Amino acid sequence: MADGAIQSVTQRLIKRITAYSVVCVLAICVAQGWYSWHHISEEFDKSLLLIGETQLPLLAISVWDAEPMAIERQLSHISQRPYIAYARLTADVGAVFEAGNPALHGRSDARIFNLAQPNDHEVSIGTLELVPDPAFLYSEIGRSVGFALVGYVILCCLIILLLKREVERPLRHVLDYVTGSAQDRSNQMPAVGRGQDHRKDEIDIVVEGFQTLHKQIDLRMRELDAEVESRTTALQSAMESIQQLSIMDPLTACYNRRLFNERIVEEAERAQRLARPLTLVFADIDFFKRVNDNHGHSVGDQVLCHVSAIMRREIRESVDWVVRYGGEEFVLVLPGTDQEQAVGTAERVRAAIAAEPLAVRGQAIRSTCSFGVAQYQPGEPTSVWLERVDKCLYTAKQSGRNQVCAWENRDIQI
Repeated sequence: MADGAIQSVTQRLIKRITAYSVVCVLAICVAQGWYSWHHISEEFDKSLLLIGETQLPLLAISVWDAEPMAIERQLSHISQRPYIAYARLTADVGAVFEAGNPALHGRSDARIFNLAQPNDHEVSIGTLELVPDPAFLYSEIGRSVGFALVGYVILCCLIILLLKREVERPLRHVLDYVTGSAQDRSNQMPAVGRGQDHRKDEIDIVVEGFQTLHKQIDLRMRELDAEVESRTTALQSAMESIQQLSIMDPLTACYNRRLFNERIVEEAERAQRLARPLTLVFADIDFFKRVNDNHGHSVGDQVLCHVSAIMRREIRESVDWVVRYGGEEFVLVLPGTDQEQAVGTAERVRAAIAAEPLAVRGQAIRSTCSFGVAQYQPGEPTSVWLERVDKCLYTAKQSGRNQVCAWENRDIQI
């Protein structure tokens, strides 16, 4: 067969691959555009929902506290997100705040979020409208399709280049050998065949290399998974420790006033909802300043720890709880306990503190406490309740200290 009748396999493959690639690229671009549209739209929805969920509590607090400047700052911050074009907050009282492009108000793709009252999530105090930026959406889709198109074109060019270098060149050597003279064919055959005498070549080495690499990657991934799990456990432990530190008094190991302020409202609401009694006991160490003046603050700290330990010992575990309210003041929170029972608990704690002095360097330091007791009245503001308990404590101290004063047992006026 003449040379002119020989058809290059590589050229034929290149032509067919090119034709198929053009069709595939067009089809893939259409598919990529459709997929990108839906995927990015979904991501937009998730982003909007995430923004709504994260910003709603802060906006609700600002609306509830009537802080228009804070609302405007938050809306401005939201509208500056690249995928948010317009944000509008409408309060139930009639006030309207907006940021971004007002022309986009009322679009069909807007997302409406309900603002709930901070203390009662079932009560609405306004709505938040978020409108996505269509220009940003279209640019993201165009960028995705463009990157895909460029990637596929580059890939097709690389395939053609590799075919020319890795297929056409070896086959040309074989063709030259076959069409050469007998003298030429007497020379050694180029090692480009794939017959029975095929031996390991670069492709086989690459395959083995990938297998080895895969094993190494798999091993490394296992090590990384174990390391991530270990660090996650350590992080969770650290977060729990931080959370514990944020609600505990570091000296006495009692709860701190911050937790008390957050939790006492919940306790009162629960007691009213379940129609169960709830009583507070305020306790104050008598003449504590004398301890610091006569023995030093270090001994004063030991007295605080000693008294708080007795309080925790004398109450019900996992039901009642003790708070260091400030300085030498403590609060005993007694759920499910009426005032009469709470007076008994306070008397037991008072007697235990008076009967158990603290031994410091061979010296017995005696302490006493005064107590005020008052039961929560349904519908009563917690501030009024706390004031009643504080008045009872004040009366106990004015009446000679080291005693328990209950609300019903004294003529106390708020």
